[in-house]
Amino acid sequence: MKKKIITILSVAVLSLLTTNSAFAFTQENYAKEVKVEVHNTFSTSLHLTGIYKLENLTTKEMFYALPNTPITFSQVNGEISIYQAGASMYSANGFALHALSGNEKMVVFTSGVDGKKGASADYEVVNSYRAFQGAYLVNEFTNANGELWYSITDEQGVSSWVPATSATVGAVVTGPLGKTPNGTQYRGSFSVVKSGTNAQIVNRLDLENYLKGVVPNESYASWHQEALKAQAVTARSFTLSKAGILSSTTKDQMYKGYTSEKASTNSAVEATNGLVLKSGGKLVEAFYYAASGGRTANISEVWNSTQVPHYVSVDDSIEKSPYDNWSVSIPAANILTKFGFNASTDMLLDVKLTKGGSNGEVTAVTVVTSTGEKTINGNESIIRGLFLDANKASLKSNWFDISFTKPTGTTDLAVQQVNGSTPITSLTGMSVQTSAGVETISSGSAMIQTKDGVASTTATTGAPSSVTVNGKGYGHRIGMSQWGAKARADAGWTYDRILKHYYQGVTIEKQ
Repeated sequence: MKKKIITILSVAVLSLLTTNSAFAFTQENYAKEVKVEVHNTFSTSLHLTGIYKLENLTTKEMFYALPNTPITFSQVNGEISIYQAGASMYSANGFALHALSGNEKMVVFTSGVDGKKGASADYEVVNSYRAFQGAYLVNEFTNANGELWYSITDEQGVSSWVPATSATVGAVVTGPLGKTPNGTQYRGSFSVVKSGTNAQIVNRLDLENYLKGVVPNESYASWHQEALKAQAVTARSFTLSKAGILSSTTKDQMYKGYTSEKASTNSAVEATNGLVLKSGGKLVEAFYYAASGGRTANISEVWNSTQVPHYVSVDDSIEKSPYDNWSVSIPAANILTKFGFNASTDMLLDVKLTKGGSNGEVTAVTVVTSTGEKTINGNESIIRGLFLDANKASLKSNWFDISFTKPTGTTDLAVQQVNGSTPITSLTGMSVQTSAGVETISSGSAMIQTKDGVASTTATTGAPSSVTVNGKGYGHRIGMSQWGAKARADAGWTYDRILKHYYQGVTIEKQ
């Protein structure tokens, strides 16, 4: 009996030690927030290194997510579900996880629990809590029954005791990180929302920290610091020109988060903090790519758009890269299929290129087959996609030539006109005079009487199984060449001089 009295007195004393001090942690806010998709699948997860505020985006209620414990998200019946440490919750609009910074220890409830006046179930209830709610940890105590209880103060300043069986202690840390299922860690905060039938994880963070996860993946961290600075400014300008949720792939910019950061590239980002490219006082959407092949392109010629002063073709002969010259073999069947012909029955007779770009960039391709011909015009991405290799990869650029041997038996065609002859690729649709009258040729296949005898307009044997494409450069070739920037930095150019070469007439200013 005496022992029990002492225990109760101890509990009473500990209760007096609780305080109503406000939470000292801070929630991260981003003046220039970037949103980027980092995972998208039916069921996904995050592993957090610190406690995050957890917001239900439907009800706007605020909870907490535990650190060092997997937190799983799925889309179930049109809602995003969250599951952690045995507790679950649903939201039609998904959840936001807000990064917290500080050094507090907190208690997060893993199930519904009553806060009591003392460290025993016998005490009266002070307040009731739900799973995922949390409170500031003041102290802990093991009672006479061997039960561990936590002394807490919640965000409203209410103090009470809760059993450890319904709660977990976690820490608010400085610089919290979230890790996705592929093992990549990211700075900042997250949102988990519906994307089709999937749960999409969106990383939300400050622009400068985002760039630290971009620059080492768009350039090599071992490159000259001036080249990395040029990359940082272009990446910053490109990012600010975009709206909505960015891709973490080269569809926008390659982003691999905190895991990929390097000291050299972080230094380049910090040294150019806030600097962007402008033209006429307006932000430049700073396009860049791997290698020009010796000369950059005019934007109007490769993207079929209006010419922009800062995207004119400039010399890049200083560039040295693995893509100075490249060659790839393209299966004839892939070309036939891409142009809508039957690769099993049709024969590829010829491939003709239209080079509409100032440097010889291809702007249209015509294929001639045993059953007709077809021409496709388009920008550089369309042209590159017409030639798929055995792995279905497109060409590296639209600056190329082809090597093609016509099948045995094919005959070049020309129409004799008043002012001379005009080459043609097919007789399909042509009208000819025969002994039976004027007839229209329904296909390009015909026998023609010439001074040297009867000739066929189609192949008889030996159709090539592939076409060899020889090209230069890698990418759209508009704006800055990354390999060219490296060469110029190695030659002593500063980052601003590099940028003003590739983007003619621009200024470099604080955003």
